[in-house]
Amino acid sequence: MNIYSIITVIAIIVIIIPILYGVWSIYSVEQLQLGTPNEEFSYFEMASYEKIQICNPMPFFVSFTGLTIEVFYSGDFKGVFELGPTTIDPNTLDVLGLNFSSENFSESQYLFMHMDGQFDGELPIRLDTSQMVVVTTFDTKIIGVIPYQSTFSQSGFEFTNMMNEESSCEKNN
Repeated sequence: MNIYSIITVIAIIVIIIPILYGVWSIYSVEQLQLGTPNEEFSYFEMASYEKIQICNPMPFFVSFTGLTIEVFYSGDFKGVFELGPTTIDPNTLDVLGLNFSSENFSESQYLFMHMDGQFDGELPIRLDTSQMVVVTTFDTKIIGVIPYQSTFSQSGFEFTNMMNEESSCEKNN
């Protein structure tokens, strides 16, 4: 093998490793499982106590630069839960603090309280639950520089069910 072939192979390896790391980072972030630190999920409690449970079922560390959970009702923005840069240990279940902000906090709490009651079947239907949409976005970086977002949009009911599901981390314990 001549010197140019060796240099070419080394250059290809040096280029491919960061790209594979970036792709792996995106895949790992999409495998994270969100849940509630309480027995049963409640939008009202999440907005009041600002806590979320995140499970990393992967055998490697997972890092992301931000998590936002935006809540919309009838197309109107009602509030956002935010979490800054975080690294989750392998096969770990962490309870992390969120920041909740809203243009009208009391209106958001009222909406959350009614949706919780309606989803639990404890309150009569006063608000159309199908109008609530929750958009979850994980921000990460490819090769540590290029921003990338993984976004998932769900109905409020689907988000509630997802938050109440048992995570892989809980099943393993």
